[in-house]
Amino acid sequence: MNEASSGKGMGQGGSVPTDKVFLDRFKEFGPTSFAIDHRTSVLVLLVIIVMQGMYSYATTPQESFPEVEIPMVAVNTMYPGVAPADMESLVTRPLEEDLSTISDVKLMTSTSVEGYSSILVEFETSVNLDEALAKIREKVDLAKPELPPEAEEPMIIEFNFSEVPVLQVNLAGDYGLVRIKEIADDLKDRLEQIPSVLRVDIRGGLEREVAVGVDLGKLKYYNVAISDVIESIRSENVNIPSGAIDVGSSKYLVRVDGEFDDPALIEDVVVATVNGRPVYVRDIATVDFGFAERTSYARLNGSPVVTLDVIKRSGQNIIETSNSVRATAAAMKAEFPPSTRIEFTSDTSEDIAMMVSSLENNIVSGLILIVGVLLFFLGLANSGFVAIAIPSSMFLSFIIIKAMGMTMNMIVLFSLILALGMLVDNAIVVVENIYRYMEQGWDRVRAAKKATGEVALPVIGSTATTLAAFAPLIFWPGMVGELMGNLPITLMITLFSSLFVALTIVPTLCSMFMKLDDEPRRSLPPVARRTMVGGVGVIVLVIALKNPLTAVLMVGTVVGLHWFWRAVLCSASQNFKHRWEPAIVRWYERRVQWALDHRALTIGGSLAALVLTVVAFSVLHSGIEYFPENVPPKQVFVDVELPVGSRVDATDAVARRMEEELKTVPGREDWKSEVSTIGSGGSGGASGMMGQGGPGGPASGRVGISFVEFQQRDHDPFETLSWMQEYLGRDVAGAVITTQASQEGPSTG
Repeated sequence: MNEASSGKGMGQGGSVPTDKVFLDRFKEFGPTSFAIDHRTSVLVLLVIIVMQGMYSYATTPQESFPEVEIPMVAVNTMYPGVAPADMESLVTRPLEEDLSTISDVKLMTSTSVEGYSSILVEFETSVNLDEALAKIREKVDLAKPELPPEAEEPMIIEFNFSEVPVLQVNLAGDYGLVRIKEIADDLKDRLEQIPSVLRVDIRGGLEREVAVGVDLGKLKYYNVAISDVIESIRSENVNIPSGAIDVGSSKYLVRVDGEFDDPALIEDVVVATVNGRPVYVRDIATVDFGFAERTSYARLNGSPVVTLDVIKRSGQNIIETSNSVRATAAAMKAEFPPSTRIEFTSDTSEDIAMMVSSLENNIVSGLILIVGVLLFFLGLANSGFVAIAIPSSMFLSFIIIKAMGMTMNMIVLFSLILALGMLVDNAIVVVENIYRYMEQGWDRVRAAKKATGEVALPVIGSTATTLAAFAPLIFWPGMVGELMGNLPITLMITLFSSLFVALTIVPTLCSMFMKLDDEPRRSLPPVARRTMVGGVGVIVLVIALKNPLTAVLMVGTVVGLHWFWRAVLCSASQNFKHRWEPAIVRWYERRVQWALDHRALTIGGSLAALVLTVVAFSVLHSGIEYFPENVPPKQVFVDVELPVGSRVDATDAVARRMEEELKTVPGREDWKSEVSTIGSGGSGGASGMMGQGGPGGPASGRVGISFVEFQQRDHDPFETLSWMQEYLGRDVAGAVITTQASQEGPSTG
C-alpha cells in the first residue's frame, strides 16, 4: 500500500508535500499526464469526437443484417414433361459430373422431379464467390452439349442477402387489375429513380395481349404454314429507318412507321397469295385483344392487389429507403384514381428503427441512472464526469465503425446496447480515485495524474480480460462467423473507446473542474455560461432533427431531474453520504475481515458454489438454440407447393382454399394483414434466406399473416400457429401445405 492509500504525510483535506522526491513515489500514466498537460487540445478533441460522432452516426448505413456472401450456388434446369428418373439421367447426372470437378466444394446436393432439376453447390467459406461463379459457368457450358436439345438453358442462381425486399407496396382500387397494373408500372418507374433502390419487382395484375387464333382447317385449305403467319405479322410490326433526305438547307430523317397501334390492323396483314388472290390473317385466324396468361397472383386481405417488392442497394440506409418509398408513393397518390388504396407490408425497417430508438433511449437512460446512482457517492457535479463517458465513448465508437465500413445492422446495434452497461466501469474507478486523492489534500491536476496512474494498469487489465472473452468469437468459422463476427468487433471497439475516454478525457476534465462537496462553488463567467448553453442547445437541436421525441424526452427529463434534485435528492444524498455510507463500509469491512479469518472455509465455499452452479446448469438448462424459439413471431406463413409443371391457376385455387380456411382460425383479431402471393417468386415480402421467402415458380405460393404489435395482442400466437399446423390443408390432395413462423434472423444454410 502506497502512502496515498495510507494517508501518511497528509490529513483529511490537508496539504500534500510538493517536493520531487515525495511526488516520484506515486506513479503516473504517460498518456494521461500528456493529456492533462495539453488540456486545451483534449477539449478540442472532445468537441471533434462529438461532432464527428454525430455525423458518423447520421451517415452510417442502417440495414437489417450485415452483408454476407453466401457460399452457395444453384443450377436449375427445366425440361417440361420429363419423368423424374429421366431428369436425373439426362440432365442432373451430366451436370453433376462436371460440377464435381470443381475444387473447394463442401457439399453438392441435387433434386430431380418431373420436368425440373436443381443442383445446389455449397463451397467452403474461404472461397472467393466470384471465382466460384466463374468456375460454375465454365462447367455448365462444358456440360451443355450432353444435355437434351429440348431442355431449357440451365439457370445459375447466386444467393445474396442484399437482394432482400425491404418492404411491399400493395396497390388496390375499384377499377380493375388492368388499370392497377398500369399504375403499378408507373410507380415502379418512379421508385427505381430513388438512388438507394436497386430494383422493384411486380406481382399480380393483368397485362393486355393480342392473341391470334389460327384455324388449322383453313391453314390446310390455303396450304399455308403457321410459320408463315408468324413471320408475316412479325415483318409487318416493325418501324424501318430509311436514312435521311436533304430538302433545301434542311435534312430530314425518314422512317417507315409500321408498328401496330390497333389490333384490328393485324387482320389486314397478307400472309400469302393463292391463285393470284391474297390471303389475309382474317381469312385463316381470329384476332382477339385480351389478356396475357397470368404468371402470378397477389391479394391483400382477400382483395386482388398488385404487389411491388422493393429491393434496396447494398450498403444503403434501410430506414431512409423505406421513408423515401413511402414519400414517393404518397406524392404519386394524387395522380391516381380517387379509389386507389396503397398499403405497406413486410417493412423490415421497422425493427431497425426500433433498435435505433432503443439505443438512443438507452444512452439517455444510462446517463440519468448513472448520475442518479453516483450522486449518492460522489455528488451531482462529480457524477457528471462519469456520465460523460457514455456519449463520448459511443461517439468515438461510431467514428471507428464508420471508418471500418461497417453498417448499423441488428448485430451491431445489439452489440452497442449490450456494451452500454460496461462503458462506465473504467470511468467510475478513475473518477472515484481522483476524488479520494483530492479528499486527502491533493490539488486537482496532481490528483488527476497520480490517481489515474495508480489505477491505469488495473483498468487496462480489466478491460483486456473482457476483450479476451469476446476475441475468440472473431474466429467463429463458417457463414455464421461471418455474420456474427460484427458482435465481438463492435464490443471491442466500444470497450476500447471507453478505455481511451477513461484514461485521457475524463482525467483531463477532472483536473479542470472537479471539486469536493464542501468546497464553495464559483459561478461560471458569462462567456462560459453562454458557451455551455449554446453547446447544449446545438446537441439538443441535432438530436431533435434525428429523433424529435428523444430530444423532447431528454429535455423534459433533465428539467424534471433538476427539480427532483433540488427538492428531494440533494438532502437524501447528503444523508446517505454521512449516515448510510459509513454504515455500509463498516458492514463490508466486517464481512471481509471474517473471510480473511476463515480463508479455508471461504475458498472451499466458493469452490463448492462453483461446482453446484455447474451441476445445476447441466441438469436444468433447456438446450442450445441459434435464435430463441419462444419469441412470439411477428409473421406466420402458409406455403403452398404443387408438383412442378402445375399451372399458376391451379396453385392459386389451392391458395384461395387456404384463405377460406384461414377465416376460421381462432385469434384473427390479432392479425394486421394477410398477403397472398402466387407464382413469380411467391415471396412474402422478404427472402427465403431470411426465413420469410416463399418458394418460387408457378407451382408455389404463400399466404403471409402479419400480427399487430405484441402489446396489442389478445391471443397467444403460438396457439394460433399450432392450430394452423394441425388443421390447415388436411383435406387438400396433390399439394404440400407447410405452416411456419417467421425465422428470427437469417438462415445459416
